[in-house]
Amino acid sequence: MKSLVKLIAAAVLPALALGCATAKYIDHDGRDSIVNVGQINTQDWIRAADELTQSLLLSGAIQSVAGKPKVLMIGRIKNNTTQHIDTDSLMKKIRVALNKGGRALTTTAVGLDGPEDESSKAVRELRADDEFNQTTIPGKGNLVSPDYSLSGKIIQNSARAGRIKQSEFAFQLSLTDLKTGLATWEEEKLIVKQGSRAAVGW
Repeated sequence: MKSLVKLIAAAVLPALALGCATAKYIDHDGRDSIVNVGQINTQDWIRAADELTQSLLLSGAIQSVAGKPKVLMIGRIKNNTTQHIDTDSLMKKIRVALNKGGRALTTTAVGLDGPEDESSKAVRELRADDEFNQTTIPGKGNLVSPDYSLSGKIIQNSARAGRIKQSEFAFQLSLTDLKTGLATWEEEKLIVKQGSRAAVGW
């Protein structure tokens, strides 16, 4: 009987221990955040976005006229890394900062691969629907064309020396004046991380 009890305890206790695992909230850009040498982490997106945004704002490349923000289109952000990443994590943070600063508004009605939000087009397709009050539907000529396009590239380089691995992520952005086709601002920010074989994410 005692042997049976010991067997049951040996099977149940580890399961109970797993069920008691704890979780906690941390600062998303703090030192407690997980760092993966070969991956882009949340704090990397935040740091790159903050530094790129500050560079763009300080450059004076985007200036509102009479308090009216410029219109920004998001171009293609190329992923030249070894991992699948959502580049919106970077661009959304930059867009929010520009919007809050009153420098630029982002159009979601225009995109290289189609509009980010197809609602503007969908609403206009109601012009032929008699079930809708036609005076409430936007008329022609109301959509605003963008003044600038923000495009870029994310590049990864890796190196190894003995047990130490290093990854370098380069975040490159260009602001293009769509009237002239000229890049009025360009910047690159580097995120460099090192870790040993025992590090998380090796």
